[in-house]
Amino acid sequence: MMQPDWLDLSSYLSNNQVKAFFSYNSFPSRGLEARKNFLNQTGFIRKSLLVPIQVHSKNVILKNEAGKVNGVDGVFTFNPDIVCSIQVADCMPIYFCHQIEKKFGIIHVGWRGLVDGIIFQSNRLLNNNGLNLDDFELIIGPSIQHCCFEVKNDIIQKFDKQFINKIDENRFKVNLQSIAISQLNDLNFNTEKIKVISECTFCNPEKYYSYRRDGKNTGRMIGIIGIQ
Repeated sequence: MMQPDWLDLSSYLSNNQVKAFFSYNSFPSRGLEARKNFLNQTGFIRKSLLVPIQVHSKNVILKNEAGKVNGVDGVFTFNPDIVCSIQVADCMPIYFCHQIEKKFGIIHVGWRGLVDGIIFQSNRLLNNNGLNLDDFELIIGPSIQHCCFEVKNDIIQKFDKQFINKIDENRFKVNLQSIAISQLNDLNFNTEKIKVISECTFCNPEKYYSYRRDGKNTGRMIGIIGIQ
């Protein structure tokens, strides 16, 4: 039996109405049609897509209508007919799923969005809509890990020292996943409700695209979450 071209993350969610998936590099990922095809193949028949036009920002939005949204890097919905989507190629896909209700979202978290506060903005969005972050379970999907995320002196000051390992005078490795978890701790989120997929996108060329490994012309993985 052939293996699917995606990772099924749904088993990490206690709300069994909500399903979450992440495509491998074996799945064609170019353009909106690829996302629609991914929806159909993963069982989201007759569902509509919410698509952020990502800009490596801290901007997130709650929207209950399908379509493209410019200038945001995270989308949430309370509409069970909508599937939230993002694309990544090293950045963290972070899935949010309410433990009981049909409320969910997904954010694209690169290092810029992380240090600028996209996790804090996501918490604020939920609070402003009468929800607590602690009502949700989170999944941090496959992304570049500490082993391979290397930066230089020009930006190292943007990261807290506790998440940095020095290689030499001009090169450092940074643990982005630990930064994300630390920020969630600062928001009093129960980190037992976080599942971190520890596969490194850079280290696994047979499974994942990687911008840092392959350059700007590499493909993208698709992350989706919704009600089947």
